[in-house]
Amino acid sequence: MTVAPPVAASAALFDLDGVIVDTAVHHFAAWRETAAELGFSLADEDEERLKGVGRMDALRIVLEIGGVEVDGATAARLADEKNARYVAAIASITPADMLPGAREVLEDLRARGVRTALGSASRNAPLILERLGITGLFDAIVDGSVVTEAKPHPRVFLAGAEALGVDPDACLVFEDAIAGVQAAKAAGMTAVGIGDPAVLAEADAVIPGLHAVDALSARGITFAGTLAARLEEETMTTTATGDGVRLDAAPFHLDDAAQAWVRDTLAGLTLEQKLGQLFFLMANAPEQVDAEIALAEPGGWMRRPAPVDEAVSLNRHIQAASSIPALIAGNLENGADGASFMATQVGTPLQAAATGDDSCAYRMGQVAAVEGRALGVTWDFAPIIDIQSNVRNPIVLNRGFGSDADRVRRMGVEFVRGLQDHGMAASVKHWPGDGVDDRDQHLLTSVNTLSVEEWEATFGEAYRASIEAGALSVMAAHIALPAYSRALRPGIADEDILPASLAPELTTELLRERMGFNGVVITDASLMGGLLMRMPRRELVPATVAAGCDMFLFTPDFAEDLAHMRAGVESGVISAARLDEAVTRVLALKAALGLHRASSPEELVPGLDGIDTANHRAWARAQAEAAVTLVKDKEAGLLPLSPERTPRVLVYSLRGFLSGTGPAEAFCEALRSRGFEATLFEDGPPGSTMFKRVGVDGGVNGADLLDHYDAVIYLVDIQPRSNVTSARIEWAPFTAGNLPRHVTEIPTLVVSLGSPFHLQDVPFIRTYVNAYANNPETVEAVAAALTGEIAFRGESPVDAFAGYEDARW
Repeated sequence: MTVAPPVAASAALFDLDGVIVDTAVHHFAAWRETAAELGFSLADEDEERLKGVGRMDALRIVLEIGGVEVDGATAARLADEKNARYVAAIASITPADMLPGAREVLEDLRARGVRTALGSASRNAPLILERLGITGLFDAIVDGSVVTEAKPHPRVFLAGAEALGVDPDACLVFEDAIAGVQAAKAAGMTAVGIGDPAVLAEADAVIPGLHAVDALSARGITFAGTLAARLEEETMTTTATGDGVRLDAAPFHLDDAAQAWVRDTLAGLTLEQKLGQLFFLMANAPEQVDAEIALAEPGGWMRRPAPVDEAVSLNRHIQAASSIPALIAGNLENGADGASFMATQVGTPLQAAATGDDSCAYRMGQVAAVEGRALGVTWDFAPIIDIQSNVRNPIVLNRGFGSDADRVRRMGVEFVRGLQDHGMAASVKHWPGDGVDDRDQHLLTSVNTLSVEEWEATFGEAYRASIEAGALSVMAAHIALPAYSRALRPGIADEDILPASLAPELTTELLRERMGFNGVVITDASLMGGLLMRMPRRELVPATVAAGCDMFLFTPDFAEDLAHMRAGVESGVISAARLDEAVTRVLALKAALGLHRASSPEELVPGLDGIDTANHRAWARAQAEAAVTLVKDKEAGLLPLSPERTPRVLVYSLRGFLSGTGPAEAFCEALRSRGFEATLFEDGPPGSTMFKRVGVDGGVNGADLLDHYDAVIYLVDIQPRSNVTSARIEWAPFTAGNLPRHVTEIPTLVVSLGSPFHLQDVPFIRTYVNAYANNPETVEAVAAALTGEIAFRGESPVDAFAGYEDARW
């Protein structure tokens, strides 16, 4: 190893393979196939000779090793075939394949103002940089299509220096190959070897990888420019203007007047007012809203469904009490019923998916936006683009668009467009993706266990599509993604793998920097176990913002959490620049929705008068009729139901937490209107079957059933609920007296209005229907389909058999 004089480089040139990413293994595998085709083999030690040289030079080395001579045409063919194999292999490269420290060094150099170039013999270098998502981190790219001379010829590095406009002696080269080190030295540059010092003895310094670049300073090798000064300059600029957020770009697209409002508003805020804008609280009553605003005016408020008059009144009060227009949000996942009990529920996302018509998702978003905005809701915490890959996940179910990643991607985009085309902000959730684990993030930090490649092909595609569609916000969930955390933080300890709401590598580096999301990130509810159990609340409150979240959802004690956030700013956990960036995004979202232009609370909350809700309910009816799915039909002659064949029908209502008998009562009435004698079994009070007769009490059994009824219908209304670990059927406690134990003696069918997976608990049922929602339109559509008035047209968007073979029998 040579002894290098002190160096303060103003430019850095990088080889690609072995420095930024390791594709050498793919190169060598491709050359080994070439050698095998020619009748010989390459030894492991031959790999080093092939590093850093051009394709034809590498072929000459391979032929020399094998003692084979070929003509020019054959050589060209062999080189092209090898390259085709190599290109096919690198097509699967993702950002996670970058070697440790590579991205960090490139970003650090950019922050210092140090010019960077790629100097690689590979003609595939631009493709690899694109796959890694780092093309923009290089000021120049010099590859085999630009220069023809192979290393150790210095031309590739001299061309890089020329492209950067710097002298060769001001350049530092990072190389992992002997030939590359020799090329750098021949160009008059400082050479840093990446790898084994014994192999790279000609380099001025050798480090094991770019993650160890700080060790170069001990050898007198540094970079010109001062990172601290650059960051201070950027912080001052951002603090003053909020320019760290691209206001004129997606998803905000603010005009000059809106941008000026954002900047002027930010400039006029005190620290306490800025902190307030980070919080999103629950609004329950006018006096509670006033008390919270007296502490610090929150950026927004969450609303649960309420009667229309109550919703309008409280939302107008919120806006009247706010000096900056407030964001008001709801879980309008199924239409507008998340804003008011009396607004339109179009159906559920899974029901829309079962129609096979992506436009249903658009209409769901449109109804949510049109009716929701009329009621004062400006932000929908939807769509859910979780993918139900695990049938035992208890929280996605009919809230999502199913298990097919491509369908989820498409329908998520349509829902976003339906909302935002009609003036309501979308918030795609639950980043980085639920449906893989069979647990609930409300109760613990659940885990998306996909590999980086699996995630990129599924959830990654879905989020990128919604971002490209202009989604204004993303909800960061209390869900961990260990594969990506490990890829972006090599060596991270297991106990340091955090949910996205606390993980900067997921919410800042992956979502913002790599996927290019410029909108608002809001945490999921901060009262969930998946967040609370990871660190003390005084730490987690500011840690969410430091990780990349712009808003903090809910507090058990606003004054206390406000103090925690303030302490986070004072201690530097949240920098001044980061605080202003978050507040700027909150204000930009308000401006993107036009809230800053409103002249009165009544303008922001006009009410439902004049809204064509009848047309919206017609859409709900059409969706329900198109979605009812006959999953299993093995009982000959049962369908369509006929009052002549089965006049006396016993209906069981199997319900989940908080579900009432309303849908079952409506279903019985729908059957009666069609000539049936429908009887709804009346459950006793809770505990009424304790210590009663097993298999008898709690249901109708034996002769009481067979002598008085001609058919049994189980109407299962189990919807996904937070803090509930299962969405499975639960029979009468202690007795299971309502179990369909007489299925072989009386026609019996099961209809689900919620979870689509109940066949796992009743596999012996021979007639099974999924309808996916419990709104009146769906109940009526079920009755119509069962009696043959309409066809069963739905196609299951999940495996309704839950993977059980016997459920198909």
